[in-house]
Amino acid sequence: MQKEGVDYFETFSPVISMPALRLLLIIMLNENSNVLVLDVKTAFLNGELNETIYMDQPKGYDDNTGRKCKLKKSLYGLKQAPRQWYQKFLNFVNKLGFKQLNSESCIFIRQVNSKKIFMALYVDDLLLGGSDVQETNVIVDMLSKEFKMSKSEKASEFLGIRIEFTSDNLFLDQESYILRLLKKYKMLDCNPSSIPIETKATAATFEKGNHFNGPYRELVGSLLYLAYVSRPDILFAVNCLSQIQEHPTDAAWCALKKILRYLKGTAKMKINYKKCNLYDSDLSLYVDADWGSNSNDRKSISGYLIMFCNNPILWCVNKQKCIALSSTEAEIIALSKGVQDLLWIKGIASEIVCVKNLIVYEDNQSCIKCIANENNFGRMKHINIKLKFIRDIVSRNKIKIEYISTGNQIADMLTKALPKTKFCELLKLCNFKI
Repeated sequence: MQKEGVDYFETFSPVISMPALRLLLIIMLNENSNVLVLDVKTAFLNGELNETIYMDQPKGYDDNTGRKCKLKKSLYGLKQAPRQWYQKFLNFVNKLGFKQLNSESCIFIRQVNSKKIFMALYVDDLLLGGSDVQETNVIVDMLSKEFKMSKSEKASEFLGIRIEFTSDNLFLDQESYILRLLKKYKMLDCNPSSIPIETKATAATFEKGNHFNGPYRELVGSLLYLAYVSRPDILFAVNCLSQIQEHPTDAAWCALKKILRYLKGTAKMKINYKKCNLYDSDLSLYVDADWGSNSNDRKSISGYLIMFCNNPILWCVNKQKCIALSSTEAEIIALSKGVQDLLWIKGIASEIVCVKNLIVYEDNQSCIKCIANENNFGRMKHINIKLKFIRDIVSRNKIKIEYISTGNQIADMLTKALPKTKFCELLKLCNFKI
């Protein structure tokens, strides 16, 4: 049994975030990269140990002397194994001339004579892309000599996401994952639904009724993963139903199955990313809040979506932690969180391309006026820090806030259950294709 501070210290090992991965894929598309996926075989066995660790002799190899084995290399099961593998990989790619991004620890760039090679790391899975095929193959050979690879092929799937490159487009989907979910929950032959959740439904809608004893948490977790990776269209519905995991009801379980029925009809749905001008690009934040819609706790729902060159790369839904006293307050709370993520994405993008403008689209006129009008301070004391943060960013011309009509507010589908027509219109604005 390992003891912290004795035979292990640091254990954290970073992986690439999904928004950063989507951003990198868009950049690879625009750079006409030859994209490959590689899988490092038994990656954790490559790590070098900094601590002195002994282990019992393995079964079948015990010489009955009572002696212990001193480890020279990392093993699976050690607390520090993931971190030591990451450090080993980082040291090697640095020798190859790759530069690690400051804003994203698992994106690496190598540039020689204006030719760029991009690389992303997720534990032992690698995504590698470069416009120069010969140079890319040289890097693959170097990696293969240093680490044993169980896979090295043209990118068609990465981390369970199907990837399809064409000359001007990139398509992402998780059809195979959806079909496995449908099979697991015996929903392969169900009748499809046109929307993921009933119109105007909130968490309170499903709280009353008989208690459900079944794999509720498991299905919620599976759907949340899908929603955050490639399907923002189900994110509000899953977030809504995840709020009653402590005491799930039969009605809530039926609502989860409705999401599966919706996925049955949209299993082939893809996010369509399109080429753009990387060196004159915009980042856009669409942000919205649904004020006090849950009749039980009256906490508002925040939702926002970030677009890079009109391509969706980040989406988020969450229940606000405090009770907003007006729709304006709810919008400001949502806006402050959205702007934080916008600045984070800008930091990553700016290390690779030129980001020209950061535009925030807000459909609440009162919220926009409140940010511009310093005299509103007294009425907003309880969210003073969030408000001052936004005002500071605006005053330094870091972002520009523009009004957008509710009909064109993409984030609307992340904060409330919409009717079919409106829901489908917003999906098209997000570049979804079936």
